[in-house]
Amino acid sequence: MCRTIVGVSANLCAVDPDGKNIHSSVSCKFAETIKQVGGLPMVIPVGDPSFAKDYIETVDKLILSGGQNVHPSFYGEKIAIESDDYNLERDQFELALLKEAVRQNKPVLAICRGVQLVNVAFGGTLHQEVEGHWQGLPFGTSHSIETKKGSVVERLFGQASQINSVHRQSIKDLAPNFRVTAIDPRDQTIEAIEAVDGHRIIGLQWHPEFLVKEEKGNLELFRYLLQEL
Repeated sequence: MCRTIVGVSANLCAVDPDGKNIHSSVSCKFAETIKQVGGLPMVIPVGDPSFAKDYIETVDKLILSGGQNVHPSFYGEKIAIESDDYNLERDQFELALLKEAVRQNKPVLAICRGVQLVNVAFGGTLHQEVEGHWQGLPFGTSHSIETKKGSVVERLFGQASQINSVHRQSIKDLAPNFRVTAIDPRDQTIEAIEAVDGHRIIGLQWHPEFLVKEEKGNLELFRYLLQEL
């Protein structure tokens, strides 16, 4: 029996002080969890957008992983904060992956930066800076969420859950054809969204790959991606 192939977008990370030795990398937690629920993980390195069609044809599901800020030029703004945490090459490539996944009707799970990218790709905007959402390393939980009745997130996580929080930006104006399915009750930050127009897309602002052994719903999310989304 063929395993379901799950493509996971990789980041570009310097592993030397001068930034000359660049690795394509993503947390091994993704591969571990995908294998645990019966899938076959495939890391997709940042590349030319023209490769996106072939990558998406190869995989059955797509995970857009976390990382840098999405460049504000993609939602019609200029950089308004003191930060150099951007990578246009990655933005352009992952936008191409997302476009192809939608065209080929492949399911998408978008995580942290990923949910922000999805929101921007479909016409939404971002808060370029939010306070109280950076816990440092993604291990353990930082705050609670409230889920929306009837959503996939409520089904998997219940009416409330505990999540980690390692983001400095968040969704501002929600893209059309999506609905908010979880919020942070402290400040109403959008923590999860789901497509309502037939696209098979779920986006989370937290990192479920680090909580699969700690909080109910996170492992079930990956199983849902493989079996139902």
